[in-house]
Amino acid sequence: MNTTFSKSPQTEQQAPESETSLKWLITFLAFVAACLLALYFLNFNGGWGNQGDFGAFGDFLGGVLNPILGFATVGLLIWSLKMQMKELSHSNEQLALTRQELKETKEETALSRQAMEAQVTHLKQDAKLTELQGVLKAQLDIINDLLTTQVYSRATDRGPIEITFDKILNNHNEVLRYKGALSELQDSDDPNPLNIIGKSLEIQIIQLGHISLEYSKETNSKLYALPYLVNAISLLSKFYKFQPNKSIEILLKEIDTQIKKGEDEF
Repeated sequence: MNTTFSKSPQTEQQAPESETSLKWLITFLAFVAACLLALYFLNFNGGWGNQGDFGAFGDFLGGVLNPILGFATVGLLIWSLKMQMKELSHSNEQLALTRQELKETKEETALSRQAMEAQVTHLKQDAKLTELQGVLKAQLDIINDLLTTQVYSRATDRGPIEITFDKILNNHNEVLRYKGALSELQDSDDPNPLNIIGKSLEIQIIQLGHISLEYSKETNSKLYALPYLVNAISLLSKFYKFQPNKSIEILLKEIDTQIKKGEDEF
């Protein structure tokens, strides 16, 4: 980051004031010298005078100008020290301003970094939520396919009976009439649609429950996760009635806790 410092009005005024003071001092010394020469010629107007007159004139000039020049030298020294002190004071002010600007720049940089980190975190969270939503949709599609797959079929006087897991889980009382046949399929050692699809359905429903919980933990609002959680707990509850097991029971309790947290936001 490039920082350009501009001269303050005080600094801009110091240079002309210094030049003016020096010009006045030179003018004053020239005026004194001119006055001394004029005084000499007024007193010795008969000519340039002899060697003795020039010697006396030199002593006169030395006696008069030496104290003046000495005073001027001291004045210039004091003036120089004063100007150095002003420059030092100005340098300190500039240094203080520089430090302040550096401090403000550091604070702005820290705030910008925090804002960027927050934005990156937000984008990562959005990306993960979007990915979870896609996985949940795909999981539901798999579950729906398994629910509508036929697991039992039998011809009767009233017509063919076709049973799917959707009927088993949603209309359990009606399926009980065919309990014997279903039990035969379930207890058989041979591969059968009921066992194969039932096991696959159990795995997919449990995965749906875990993904719904993950979505609930990632989202800023538990309310947005309620539809996924309610759908998952509904499927898990129905399957648990058909075939209870400990893993589904634990998962049901976790989802129920998250649903209550979401309901608290209403």
